[in-house]
Amino acid sequence: MALTLEVRKTLPGFTLDVSWAAGDEVVTLFGPSGAGKTLTLQCLAGLMRPDSGRIVVNGTVFFDGE
Repeated sequence: MALTLEVRKTLPGFTLDVSWAAGDEVVTLFGPSGAGKTLTLQCLAGLMRPDSGRIVVNGTVFFDGE
């Protein structure tokens, strides 16, 4: 499964700006408390709409916004 994630989301007091791509390997998302792990997963799952960016899974575009 190929995944490309480039999203930006601004909330009061916090801005998430993440960009990464993964192929068939296992991916782990880790970091300190408040780093944006949950927000990243919410954007990826479609629970939170990014302000801008692109989410593509196996060539299917799930989000593409300015």
